[in-house]
Amino acid sequence: MSEDICQDDLNIVNSGVEPEIIDENIVNEFPFNPNEINIQIIPRTIGQLVDMLEYDEIIIPDFQRSADLWKPYQKSRFIESLMLKLPIPLFYFAESENKNWIVIDGLQRISTLKQFILNGEKNSHDPLVLNNLEFRKEYNGKTWRDLPHEMKRRINTNQITINLIGKETPKVVQYTIFSRINQASVTLTSQEIRTALFQGFQIDFLNELVSENTPSGLAFNRATDSSISDRRQENLDFASRFIAFYLKGYETYSPDMEAFLLEGTKAIPNQRQQQQQILDEFTQAMWFAHDLFGGNAFRKPSYGVRRNPINKSLFEVMSVQFAHLTQEDKQKISNSKNQFITRFNDLFDRVLPSDASISDGYIEIPKQNNLDRDRFIAAISVGTAAPDKVKFRHERFKNLLSEFTQ
Repeated sequence: MSEDICQDDLNIVNSGVEPEIIDENIVNEFPFNPNEINIQIIPRTIGQLVDMLEYDEIIIPDFQRSADLWKPYQKSRFIESLMLKLPIPLFYFAESENKNWIVIDGLQRISTLKQFILNGEKNSHDPLVLNNLEFRKEYNGKTWRDLPHEMKRRINTNQITINLIGKETPKVVQYTIFSRINQASVTLTSQEIRTALFQGFQIDFLNELVSENTPSGLAFNRATDSSISDRRQENLDFASRFIAFYLKGYETYSPDMEAFLLEGTKAIPNQRQQQQQILDEFTQAMWFAHDLFGGNAFRKPSYGVRRNPINKSLFEVMSVQFAHLTQEDKQKISNSKNQFITRFNDLFDRVLPSDASISDGYIEIPKQNNLDRDRFIAAISVGTAAPDKVKFRHERFKNLLSEFTQ
């Protein structure tokens, strides 16, 4: 079992976001040519790997730097394994556009080598001090600088095997490999994987969209009432959702959602003028949502004393469709704000069963004979990645907007 896991984490602690139920049975309709998969098996030594670390040729994504790293005794036991010339598990890297290596699997070992050898060699802060060694107890309390030359050479000459995913391998394939390889204690979200695969201006732009210290980020946090955390890059996941549907259009969507978000991230323009247009329209969409709904934007209407959490599919639909509105259309909707909110609530209109009470929380039943309402609720609640549900929720909300803009 490898040491890092890459799978979606729907239950992010303290999240103000409604868990999204995505249909896991959707067949991937983004076929790829197996000949495009380029995975090289590369022999290296520990010393060569450390050299690459020293010259910043190995990239540890920011989100992994603070991930749950090994305890000191675990790090020491790994170093002891190198002292004993024990076999070391495979390392997995993905090649970036500038041919640096992005860590996919091996974070704990890479971080330990950096702390023990590089920090120890430079006598920098926080070098690893060996402890709890089982077989080479004479080195307990020692740092790298304390080791004799023979032991340093023994560690550096350890042979390791690296699987390197070539940069020409399609991103959707890299994503699949990334998510399948890592199967252990540190759970990475889908967005964290995308961030690892797109080093550069795309991720910088997503950060700019939702960062608290930018105009667009200020609007985003105001519209969402700061309910979407930056922990585990949850806010970037929302930004990715907006970008993909804004740039690609819901009309081009086909499953699966992850492949679509990868394509959307890839489509982010590098020209500042184009980026600024997106930023402006996103910012205006956020303020418009806030002006209409206040603290209830992007949430299902609440029929009890508790406010519902942010719904990701509602955010997707409303942010994108609001961004496409003209100023004139926004003004028309604002002029009929109360009527618009009433019609929006009609999309969810439900009645409580006669024996329900406030203490029952959200026990509700749909009105009978209203398939349109039921279908919209389902489209933002269950199996949200299905193409028919993606199309329906966008077109239904567009129809609502057109009632006030035509």
